Amino acid sequence: MWYVFTALNWLGLILVAHSLMLLGADEITTIEEGGILTVRSLGRILTLYGADPLPWLGALSGVPASALASVLSWPAWAVLFFAGGFTALVTRERM
Repeated sequence: MWYVFTALNWLGLILVAHSLMLLGADEITTIEEGGILTVRSLGRILTLYGADPLPWLGALSGVPASALASVLSWPAWAVLFFAGGFTALVTRERM
């Protein structure tokens, strides 16, 4: 059972590291744009990775669709940071 917690802990750390890379990419883009704040949403990042979230929204209706649309509009670095941080925190080794 310890290997499941170890794998989830590593996954959480990888998500946190990826969120820091996305935050850095947003900062570089902001500098390149002459100071115009650029923050990429989770939906945009998923589209760049080739996983278009629009079919997911089309398959849902009502409250789940609006909740997913809301999460997809949040900054990608924030979503990954909180998901990864929570996962790493919950699965950390306790003494």
